[in-house]
Amino acid sequence: MKYEYNDKSPQDLYDLGVILRQQCDFGEAINAFRAAAQAPDATEEIKRKSLASIELMQEINGFVNTDLMNP
Repeated sequence: MKYEYNDKSPQDLYDLGVILRQQCDFGEAINAFRAAAQAPDATEEIKRKSLASIELMQEINGFVNTDLMNP
């Protein structure tokens, strides 16, 4: 873990996750989104957006194009 998540607001954590995702640092982005969703003062919107972002990145990282593997 490269970043400290304890002293940031849920919105700051979500914004950090977005930046890390744009930089293709998916592991740290997931950590930031997870911290945002689990923060005690996180709004339902932040929780929903953070969890959706985690799900999307996991789906993308697990994607396999079988047509490219078997030309």
